[in-house]
Amino acid sequence: MNRQNFLAMAVVFAFLLPIVSFAARLSEPEELDKLIKKISERQAKNLKTFEKKTKAYFFEAQKPETVEMLIKEFPPGDTVTIIVFSNLSKKPAKDIVAMKKSGMGWPDMAGKLKINLKAAVKEVKDFRLGIG
Repeated sequence: MNRQNFLAMAVVFAFLLPIVSFAARLSEPEELDKLIKKISERQAKNLKTFEKKTKAYFFEAQKPETVEMLIKEFPPGDTVTIIVFSNLSKKPAKDIVAMKKSGMGWPDMAGKLKINLKAAVKEVKDFRLGIG
């Protein structure tokens, strides 16, 4: 392969690589579902530790009783997401719980609460990274 062909292929590859990696990126709803699942799988093994970590992480935003109630009713990933939606929307967690119980999906809830789903994904991701 001569030098010109090699350079041409390198340039094409350099431009195609970002396009391919962008195409493989998950949408916000898919990413949120993936995070919820990972948190639930990992934290369900020890709910007492999860409860302590969650209370400590959200101590300024949610009452301990709220966290306890959510953990009793929902898997860990949903618990965190409900708290995040409550915090971002400035609505009580019980309002988010009612929407969740009615069968509403996270993207629909975000729209109804007028919160940015991307911001919610970031907050859930930050929680996951923050508690280990």
